[in-house]
Amino acid sequence: MPTTDAELRRRAQTAVRRILERTVTTAQVDELALCAAEQSDTFGGWYPPSLTHGQAGLALLHLYGARAGLGDLDAAVAHIREAVLATQVQPLESHGLFAGTSGLALALADVTRDEPRFRPSLDRLHEQLADQVLSAPPHRAERSVSDLDYDLITGAAGTLVHLSSVTEPSERVAEAVSALTDYLIWLAQPAEASGTPHRWLITPGFYPPVGDYHASYPHGYLNLGLSHGMPGVVAALAAAWEAGHRRPGHLEAIGVLTCWIRGRADIDGHGPLWSDGVPVDEHGKEIVADCAHDRIAWCYGTAGVAGALLTVASATGDEELHSAAVAAFDGVLARAEHIRPLSPTLCHGLAGLVMLALEFAPWSAAARERLPKLVGQLLDRRDPDRPLGFADVEKPGHPVDDPGLLTGATGVALTLLAAIGEERPHWFRVFLAR
Repeated sequence: MPTTDAELRRRAQTAVRRILERTVTTAQVDELALCAAEQSDTFGGWYPPSLTHGQAGLALLHLYGARAGLGDLDAAVAHIREAVLATQVQPLESHGLFAGTSGLALALADVTRDEPRFRPSLDRLHEQLADQVLSAPPHRAERSVSDLDYDLITGAAGTLVHLSSVTEPSERVAEAVSALTDYLIWLAQPAEASGTPHRWLITPGFYPPVGDYHASYPHGYLNLGLSHGMPGVVAALAAAWEAGHRRPGHLEAIGVLTCWIRGRADIDGHGPLWSDGVPVDEHGKEIVADCAHDRIAWCYGTAGVAGALLTVASATGDEELHSAAVAAFDGVLARAEHIRPLSPTLCHGLAGLVMLALEFAPWSAAARERLPKLVGQLLDRRDPDRPLGFADVEKPGHPVDDPGLLTGATGVALTLLAAIGEERPHWFRVFLAR
């Protein structure tokens, strides 16, 4: 559902051209990444094969820029070649979607649609990815689960999202899809260990080494974010189901997770809203707590959960769930009238809200009505004095000139191209599993 306002289109094209011009060469990008690392306390580093923080993501930007008549396909080809060649120096150890082999494969697959000569390389990469999954399958140990095992960012869910999109998969790729699907189905089945409400419980010994998890969840928690929690898992299972990779217990697992997610919603004057996670007490019982506020973000909060539920509803043909997902997102838009994301970026910022509004627009009158305003707000965040125009804002007054897709200007530019384009981009699959 493209934005038709002529002035918004002109502004978007100007902003995108600037980012394309500043990210043509590896030397330009390396300089930007070095600058971001110096500015940031949390910048995770630049790695060329990474989809979200590397040249695989930049290849997508220049690919979609070329398709829109604003850029050059040669730049996309150069970036994807650099991304692939970099794996010879530092091989991809993870199969994950955001910084591992499946993310590189997703970018290469999209470039291959315009440059078929990459087909043999893509086929080899898919075989390598399948071998990676099958040589080290996710472990099944209750109370020893980490979000790194299952999530959309690094875990089984994200890799399943990409592999489910492979048309005519080889026997080895199909086997890897089955292994990932079976693991996520296992995760959704009843727990057997004492004090374990669900197999996806994360105990304190497996918390990420950042944030205040130990203070917020002293006895363990169940993650509710699309990026690291069960919404991403159920969306991945739905993607596999829709692609025809259907396993024993598959639909039951989708139902269990969907029911659990919906049952953990709080309610305010605009509808359901979801917190970041559900804490458990010392006996493993879920602690019901009010959700004091909603994050207006893709990664955590109601917007991302609504997106996951829309993916499930579309894959399963559940009309009631579809309506509930749309209603939940309409509530997000109502809250966003008063709460605006701090950053303009995809992960936790305004670009993520624009992406989700584009996704919901075919069914949501509120999304269609708000889209021009949201795109305008995103463009208003552009600072022509910054290297790429858009900077990630980790905290107030602390901009970071990140060139990446997830938390940087590449993601903003791709979102703007989607907002003025005629077709739903394939890269939405990275964030919405479809």
